[in-house]
Amino acid sequence: MVNYTLKQLQYFIAVANAGTISGAATTCHISQAAMSQAIGELERIIGSQLLVRHRARGVVLTAVGTHFLRDAKELVRHAEEVQGNIGERQSGLVGPLNIGLYSGLSALWMPVICEQFDKPNPGLEVRITEGDGTALQERLLEGYLDAVLTHTRHLLSHVKHTPVMAGRPYVLVHAGHKLAGTGSVRLAQMADEDFVSLDIPSVRDNQLVNLRLSGLDPKITWSSSNFETVRGMVARGLGYTVLVQRAPVNVSYDGLPLATLEIDGPVGQSDICVAYTASERPSLRLHAFIGFCERIGAERDEGPDPF
Repeated sequence: MVNYTLKQLQYFIAVANAGTISGAATTCHISQAAMSQAIGELERIIGSQLLVRHRARGVVLTAVGTHFLRDAKELVRHAEEVQGNIGERQSGLVGPLNIGLYSGLSALWMPVICEQFDKPNPGLEVRITEGDGTALQERLLEGYLDAVLTHTRHLLSHVKHTPVMAGRPYVLVHAGHKLAGTGSVRLAQMADEDFVSLDIPSVRDNQLVNLRLSGLDPKITWSSSNFETVRGMVARGLGYTVLVQRAPVNVSYDGLPLATLEIDGPVGQSDICVAYTASERPSLRLHAFIGFCERIGAERDEGPDPF
């Protein structure tokens, strides 16, 4: 028989998030004494100390508390999903959905998510966090996100994923490049040319490694953390780049033409996917989001961008 309550778990999670008993009490709109009593009772029921209390530094999770926090979040999340699923079956998609969006995909995915998924479902509370794919998945595993839209090469262990769009790398050059009209290129042909790098952790850790394993050691001359800045530098003839995400038009922000070249030869692929926590049953909201991404990915794979 389970002797602790969901309310006690929610209070414990609040304390872990706030770092202090008083901060958690304020968040939960109860007294500090009531919060302290609830945590003490939870520790008595569990039979282990979950927190170390410091007068000056707040609270610190014990080793047992760290593991219990992960389990507590899963239990509370599942309870919320059970409640939410009842409402969704009766009145459509309702409740919160926290999505992580890899920044390299953001420009081409966030607008359509907002327009065609969030806006048509007013009962949803969609919150999108942009950032590095690996860091976002760590937030996913900590229970702060429901899903992360990223690349398969960025995936961490302990997450499930559903591919939604093919992601084969390609070479991007300026329109006046000697190879611009050829349609394809061997990576070895680019070895001596300047490379413009999309300088974000997931690219440094995955894409550059992929290129070196495929026989090309890029001569990195320029770099930027912004996808469109990289495209703009290539359009001005400062070098070439290798990307996975494909813009719908071969024109830079400042109106200069670009040319895409398919890679002739083997190269590691990195499909776009929705990652989610392996230990949880996907909610109806998450199922709907995955299905939406699969539909958008299929439409974009078919040809000209419909947006």
